[in-house]
Amino acid sequence: MLNLIFGPINLKEMHKIQITIVALLIFAWPSLASCQSFVPGAVQEKVILMTDRSVYITGEQVHFSATVLNDEDLIKPFKSQILYCEIITPDGDKITGSKFLVTNSLTDGCVDIPDNILTGTYYFRAYTKLMRNYGPGSYGYCQIRVVNPKRDEILAQDKNQNVPALQITPAPGIELKDRLLVSVNKTMYAPRDSVFLSLQPEHAEVSEIKSLCLSVIPEGVQSSALLVKSIIDQPLIKTDYYPETRGLSISGKLTKAASLVPVPDKKVNLSIIGDGRNFMASRTDSSGRFFFALPDYYGARDLFVCSEKTDSMNVKIWVDNDFCTLPLRLPSPVFSLTEHERQVVHNMALNMQLSSRFYTDTIPDTQNVTKEELAFYGKPSNIIYIDKYIQLPTLEEYFNELPSEVKVRKRKGQPRFDVLGSRGVSFYDPLVLVDWVAVDDPAKVLAVSPQNIERIEVVNEDYVKGGQTYGGIISIISRKGDFAGIDLPSTGIFINYRFLSENHCNAKFFDNVPTHPDSRNTILWEPNISFRNGHSEKFVFTAPDTPGRYNVVVEGITTKGELITHTSTFEVGR
Repeated sequence: MLNLIFGPINLKEMHKIQITIVALLIFAWPSLASCQSFVPGAVQEKVILMTDRSVYITGEQVHFSATVLNDEDLIKPFKSQILYCEIITPDGDKITGSKFLVTNSLTDGCVDIPDNILTGTYYFRAYTKLMRNYGPGSYGYCQIRVVNPKRDEILAQDKNQNVPALQITPAPGIELKDRLLVSVNKTMYAPRDSVFLSLQPEHAEVSEIKSLCLSVIPEGVQSSALLVKSIIDQPLIKTDYYPETRGLSISGKLTKAASLVPVPDKKVNLSIIGDGRNFMASRTDSSGRFFFALPDYYGARDLFVCSEKTDSMNVKIWVDNDFCTLPLRLPSPVFSLTEHERQVVHNMALNMQLSSRFYTDTIPDTQNVTKEELAFYGKPSNIIYIDKYIQLPTLEEYFNELPSEVKVRKRKGQPRFDVLGSRGVSFYDPLVLVDWVAVDDPAKVLAVSPQNIERIEVVNEDYVKGGQTYGGIISIISRKGDFAGIDLPSTGIFINYRFLSENHCNAKFFDNVPTHPDSRNTILWEPNISFRNGHSEKFVFTAPDTPGRYNVVVEGITTKGELITHTSTFEVGR
């Protein structure tokens, strides 16, 4: 748990830190193409989901807004700060997923629907890591239908017949008309007319609205709220997951390789390789589990996780999957479309083709981060640039022959590093890093050719990171970023880990260029509406090129946990 509590701390600045983890129970209630999940006797966190619609074409994005609340008192602060969103099949197979940072109990974003999936019924679900202790029956689920116009096959279902099913039923909502007046300036528009939409609070009760979303979509592609309920009670199935109160976290277990017996009180190191370079350490608890709180990075990074050197046994590291992989069975109705829905989907598919021809993807590559960042230890006290000195045959000579703060000594015939600080040699061993990976075997480090090293950064004071104390830091940076050819710890594993998702959503939808067709399938999406001082909210958008009837859907949640909804209609002529 210390890595969930402590960041990098210099001993001079160390102070007491107290943290109280209040038990949270599970309850999930999504809306606007939305559904509710209820677990008897286990009410902790509530996830309220709102999506822009319920019918999509492959290649589109599911736009969503979510509120994370403590169900016992919806006004109290919540705990979790990370929301996991996925598109899954009714059998629980993950299609895609993303992680989003929750700020002030709210988050919004989008999840891409892959181009190659089959036409069929899918589910959009969301949960916090804490909710994983209770299993999939505690998550929030929304049923969506996806159409792939390029493939004739339909998604096959019901392979998990031995898994207890979750049931869904309609969930009633309170009509908003008594609290909020939703109006447009006309009921009939020509393509590209300006539509003026107003949300006007009618009574003081509007202050009870916790979150509100607005979606303007073709008629027939929104669905009523759904109640998702497990057919069996959902007891606490594990206590492996803690609330992510400081952002993303990684957890896992250290075991003996042969017997899988947990190994307690051993140090596990985690390194973030390349951009966003960082290092952290944690000790396993009595059950062999470890926990790391990660920085709020975006995109993908390579991680290296390894344990400290163990002479008496071989160990194995198990890292928890960042998304839930427990078996699941959700209702899988036969996929069908009414005649009206067929026409709407046909128009949506045409719009997707137009979008691919006239609008280019300008989303930046979030996997490449070019911002130069300081190392986690900040500015080193000394840097040894190898090229500044005459070439020496071994790394040990650079330390012992040069006026360096690092010296190589012998202990029982084995080499060790000492960092000379202002108070002499520390009682603790230093942290030795090679390209940000901890290596606790000095002989391996000293065997590296100096020609493979660009520089050595030294911190000459005791340093605390993740609750672990080190007698300084020796950070070796290779020339090619290849760990200078060293044999990394055999217990280590590399993980290509996706951090937070940046919201590169198609939020503008249409730039109103006269020569460009309007390819919007969601005409307007406003995920988190707040009424400032009780004043009305006004929106102006362009009527679409595609003729037909369109719904203005307003849905949300009150501070008492009530689902609220309102739908009005306008038409676009030819």
